[in-house]
Amino acid sequence: MRPHNSCVVVSISVVESADSVEVLDALETFLAQIHCAGGEAGLETLIETDLSFSQFRSILILSQENAPAPIHEIAEKLHLSVAATGRNLDRLVREGLVERQEDEFDRRIKRISLSPSGRALITGFHQHRRSQVLNLLTALPVADRQRLIAALLPINSHIAGKSESATIGVHQAGKTPAQHQPQQPIGHQPTSPQEQLV
Repeated sequence: MRPHNSCVVVSISVVESADSVEVLDALETFLAQIHCAGGEAGLETLIETDLSFSQFRSILILSQENAPAPIHEIAEKLHLSVAATGRNLDRLVREGLVERQEDEFDRRIKRISLSPSGRALITGFHQHRRSQVLNLLTALPVADRQRLIAALLPINSHIAGKSESATIGVHQAGKTPAQHQPQQPIGHQPTSPQEQLV
């Protein structure tokens, strides 16, 4: 199962070209450097909190949930058994990083959510990761940073436009033909046989 994320992926049919491959190679190298810088923040957080990788991932997963999640859903996202996930969460409950409560309708189901301490941990982690990446970018010459911004802004706008167009197309595809027809102004009377059939 592919992990859930908030990215919007737009499928665009393209013909591979030499310059596209060159752009991808450069991007992969650049993004790898950013990933490494951000990854250091994650390792430091694990060391400071003495949490296992699965326990820290549990907190990250819960930080993306809009409501308390049942243990079996967390287990699916961790690719662990319910029993192993339950043991991880027991540690997090003892540490005060997550809260466990009974389901409102089924007491056999335990729902898990971040505690204020857990949310503070995740906030600090993201801030630290951002700081590490900013250090990397700040080390670039000013001219390179300005060229990077000038290149990325129109690219981001172009990709966002593609995403919006794709979303609109999906919504319109689900409409009936009548929904695509323009509405007549209030009080308008049909004046032709064709218009009377609409």
